[in-house]
Amino acid sequence: MTRPDALLPNAGIVARREYRDRTRSPLFVASTIILAALALGVALAPIAIRYLDRETVTRIAVVADDDRLATMAIGVADSLLNVPPAGGDPDRWEKTFALERVQDRTEAEERLATAEVDGIMTVERLASGQLDVRYRTNGPADGVRSQLVGFAAIAVSILDWTATLPPDSQLGAFQTPRFAVESINVPTAGGEPVDQQELASRAFLGIVFVVLIFITVVIYGMWVATGVAAEKSSRVMELMISAASPRQLLTGKVVGIGLAGITQYLAIVIPALAVLAVQDRIAEAILGPTWAAGAPIVGLTPSLLLAYGVFFLLGFTLFALIYASMGAFVSRPDDLQTLSLPLSLLAMGGYLAAIMALGGGGSQGLTRLLSFVPPFSPFVMLARVMTGSVQPWELVLSIALMVVAIVVVAAVAVRLYAAGVLLYGQRPGVRAFIAAARRAV
Repeated sequence: MTRPDALLPNAGIVARREYRDRTRSPLFVASTIILAALALGVALAPIAIRYLDRETVTRIAVVADDDRLATMAIGVADSLLNVPPAGGDPDRWEKTFALERVQDRTEAEERLATAEVDGIMTVERLASGQLDVRYRTNGPADGVRSQLVGFAAIAVSILDWTATLPPDSQLGAFQTPRFAVESINVPTAGGEPVDQQELASRAFLGIVFVVLIFITVVIYGMWVATGVAAEKSSRVMELMISAASPRQLLTGKVVGIGLAGITQYLAIVIPALAVLAVQDRIAEAILGPTWAAGAPIVGLTPSLLLAYGVFFLLGFTLFALIYASMGAFVSRPDDLQTLSLPLSLLAMGGYLAAIMALGGGGSQGLTRLLSFVPPFSPFVMLARVMTGSVQPWELVLSIALMVVAIVVVAAVAVRLYAAGVLLYGQRPGVRAFIAAARRAV
């Protein structure tokens, strides 16, 4: 029989054992392969979306009793709706809206019912001289393409009004306006606000990063709790606690499983980054030089990857310490479900707050506050870094508060772990936590 004092002499051996057991598990290998495949799919998602969008043509039937109105409506709508992507070759670009005139409204309605056309744009002149433009569609009334048709209707009205001006008004030909949205609460690069494409890419990547942190914190935290509970239920813990201090056992378990998580993270991220590095070439090979413009994800910088790594480590460490002390209080791994729900709700709260920050740019008072409050800050501050304007002092303060929280939680977790590992036969609960912490030395 192996002597207890030679079994686990220090935290380093505990960490190596945990790392070896986790990385050699068939479940670990299988999950790594699946997640790596999903990461590659995410990296290629913008190209796939652009490919599908290129193949989609919205067909609109234009119905107008007045030939002049019909011609004007088709011309203006075509100039507004069929705009080539930035950076592409207009001569090689294929239009995404096909407009045709249909003389009979009944025929147009039948074609819409049978999906031969995607929408009907009717243009009529009222007795007052005002234009009445209606758009009937099978899709949602507030869809993006329906709104584009609404802009075209406004342009038709403006052009029709200018056509009634006197000949000597010296008005030039109608020109489609350029439109852009600028926000003062966006990330900067070199002192300049990032462009809209990069901001959209950052929002997309922010969702991916926040989801990854949420999944890894919950999964790896449960690994820690399950490992502690399994050792306790098999009575192995009684040997381990006599060979090493609770602090060494807790530290070794968190570090070992954390290193296994980082290994899995690298196995997932490295292939995805390799695809992102050559994404423009892949897009050009699949879509061609015209449609490839704007398809790849941009804005993925080393600083953003570093921010993700820092908040991943801080978030995992904080939750893993809590999960380890929680696992020490159950006599069977099946009892973990009772205690894991509050921690899962905390992580879910951080995830939802981060999604709100991604949608609103991180400028709201609540999301700004939560970006400094552990355990929500790893999720929310990362979302703010991705899509909002974050001052350097805010980032430093958020990280500092997380480090302080980890130190405090570690001190409490060691006491709870020491009290709970040899506590058998009691139902886990808040009272058991408090009573054990008071009895711990």
